[in-house]
Amino acid sequence: MKLLGDYHTHTTLSDGHSLLEDNVKSAVNKGILQLAITDHSFSHMAHGITREKFEEQKKEINELKSKYSNIQILHGVESNLMSLEGDIDVKQNERENFDILVVGYHYTYKPLSFKNFFNFWLPSVLHITTKKRVQKNTMAYINAMQKNDIDILAHLNYGIKVDPVQIAKVAKEKEVYIELNAKHLGFSDKQLLEMVETGVKFIIDSDAHYCENIAKNNMAFAAIERLNIPKTQVVNLNDFPKFKNYNKDKKY
Repeated sequence: MKLLGDYHTHTTLSDGHSLLEDNVKSAVNKGILQLAITDHSFSHMAHGITREKFEEQKKEINELKSKYSNIQILHGVESNLMSLEGDIDVKQNERENFDILVVGYHYTYKPLSFKNFFNFWLPSVLHITTKKRVQKNTMAYINAMQKNDIDILAHLNYGIKVDPVQIAKVAKEKEVYIELNAKHLGFSDKQLLEMVETGVKFIIDSDAHYCENIAKNNMAFAAIERLNIPKTQVVNLNDFPKFKNYNKDKKY
């Protein structure tokens, strides 16, 4: 199994500890052919990249593309799931600015309203896991896929509990990849096997916050081998994923 790309990584512009170029160097040294820079998005209260910094980062990426011709660098964000209705902190008219859109839940997002604070943010922070709440959380992800052109759902079951099999069925339909995250795999073996049965595609990501962790994901590789998950359902093994807004010849 050869991992060709890593599509969830952070830099010092959010809560990463490595400079953007250090991430690129690490990826090149490890034989990675595609690398996505996906810092936390705009509503992340503690570590979100600002829209201004995002534009500056885009310029730096364009410079690095010329310097490192043996790797494709994709530019995106890890957007925050922010409501039961599936709102995220990327506006529809901004979507074309991103090569890749990763979406995950983080309790550090800024609540949208008083109502949002009580019906989504607070129950999540309190780790409420009743059957009714799990279903609501599951529908939040499904609504997000219905409303937004998402490429990857990051670390499902991290922060809020969901029914990943139900999400996988919709992700298959909407051509959204489900992440096998290096730090938060988040699924039982039974759940993973049931997700495989839906035909959904998975993507292996490091969620690296340090450049040395680029392309590292022992848990995902172990699960794939242990459960005999078809390699054809893991889109960055021996192949490249297809993203909704990425064109390697795109000029900003």
